[in-house]
Amino acid sequence: PDYAYMAEYAQQKRDTMFAKYRAYVEARIAELGKAVEIPALNEKEWRKFSAFGPSGLFEISTTNSSIDSIRLIDREKTIVPYVTRTDMNNGIARFVSLDNLSYGSDCAGCITVGLDTQTAFWQPHVFVTGQNIQVITGNKLSFYLAQFLIPLFKSQMRAKFNWGGNGATLGRMRRLELMLPVTDSGEPDYEYMEQYVKNMMLRKYQQYLEFINRQNVTEVD
Repeated sequence: PDYAYMAEYAQQKRDTMFAKYRAYVEARIAELGKAVEIPALNEKEWRKFSAFGPSGLFEISTTNSSIDSIRLIDREKTIVPYVTRTDMNNGIARFVSLDNLSYGSDCAGCITVGLDTQTAFWQPHVFVTGQNIQVITGNKLSFYLAQFLIPLFKSQMRAKFNWGGNGATLGRMRRLELMLPVTDSGEPDYEYMEQYVKNMMLRKYQQYLEFINRQNVTEVD
């Protein structure tokens, strides 16, 4: 057995993986920019807001597609996310063909909510859905803001809804309230929430980069 060859082959594969990962992390750090010093969560003033409804911050509606899995149109090219109530893979159960857009679709830049499972995910692409999915939209929504809001939505849903007679219906969802950090004028501080998420992501990516660099130093030593 050529142990030296096998060890060198494995090392080359590992080096290639680390190089790709380093390039990805460095690109994400460059995209996020520098961290901005902001108050801690417990240093901000918080206020309760209606999440939806006439005086709410966002809009919520049923999905435009709601395709049962047995009705999905299968083709060779599958590029459209099929979002369901699963708690895995950003709610995406599989990718389907463009032909399924004929059932209807929802636009990118929204949060999907699985009613029975109290799941919530940001959707960056046009998608179709399974049953019992609701869609949260709003002019202020962005990827970074969604990462701040989604844990709050999930916390509220899990506290108020459950399987059976007290499920997360559209009417019940519209009565949800959120505690959010506010500006000096008492309005939701969207800029703060987005920057908080960016700072958290930057910290995590920098930790990943430090880990990769430590691996290289260890190998050289």
